[in-house]
Amino acid sequence: MIAAAIDIGTNTTLALLAQGEGGGLRVLKDQLVANRLGEALKDGPELSRETITLNVDLLAEMARDFRRDGAEGFAVAGTSALRRARNRAEFIAAVREVVGLQVEVIGGRDEAALTYLGAVSNREIYPGERVGVLDLGGGSTEIVEGRGMIAGQGYSMDMGSVYLTNEFFHGDPPTEEQLQTLRRHLREHVPPLVSSLRGAAMPWILVGGTAVTLAILKAGLRRYEPEAIGGSLLSAGDIERLITSFAGKSSQELQRLPGMPTGRGRSILAGSILLHEMFTSLEITEATVSERGLRHGLWLARFGRRGNA
Repeated sequence: MIAAAIDIGTNTTLALLAQGEGGGLRVLKDQLVANRLGEALKDGPELSRETITLNVDLLAEMARDFRRDGAEGFAVAGTSALRRARNRAEFIAAVREVVGLQVEVIGGRDEAALTYLGAVSNREIYPGERVGVLDLGGGSTEIVEGRGMIAGQGYSMDMGSVYLTNEFFHGDPPTEEQLQTLRRHLREHVPPLVSSLRGAAMPWILVGGTAVTLAILKAGLRRYEPEAIGGSLLSAGDIERLITSFAGKSSQELQRLPGMPTGRGRSILAGSILLHEMFTSLEITEATVSERGLRHGLWLARFGRRGNA
């Protein structure tokens, strides 16, 4: 079966077209577009009509493209930004009326479990092997520990690259004082939330736009290349060096860096600082970057063998 899974995030919308293959999935298309939801919520809890129209148009174009390529079904999930938006019902109704798709706004625990399933779906993992997945998004961060292909205990934190940028950076570029205020906030709030996993002896997989962007920049790529990013490594030292290279640069300067994904220049510094603090709090020295995530887990849960069981 050919089907599509769409993840409406805080900074980007990610859309996957895939076909079932041997209990897993074979990727046919994988698209990423900036959706400006987090930016739209910067000044209040409601999405503007312009932002809703923009996203409806994006989804309509994706749906037309995927239907042309044989999509028989769609699963669409909204995450942190839509959880925060007071008028999310208006957004959902507009997508249903214009595009013919039903958006399901999922909770943090479901987001963590689906992200885990997607992140490990193309990895060689032994049954029962302990694995940690860290998904740093635009509006929230999910941490989940699992065994083999089965997600276990998950945590969702209302901290993400776009959210922290909006909350702590009030200049462009942010001042050193603003950077230090963000670091103090994270060092106060992150460790208690992850204390049960601190120092856990297990491999970690990184998911989300911040990790992928850092992997692109570390590798010196000119654009996102899933085959080059998937399985690459990021160390605490790599993240620290990239943060140093970002400091003092405006969002426009960062956006012009070779390989920087569209719309990522504004939030990459806050996201990188958050990721570094997560490494410190969890005592991670090195982790594997995955090009997979929520959309892959959503596809498998809805259209794979699990979804059809």
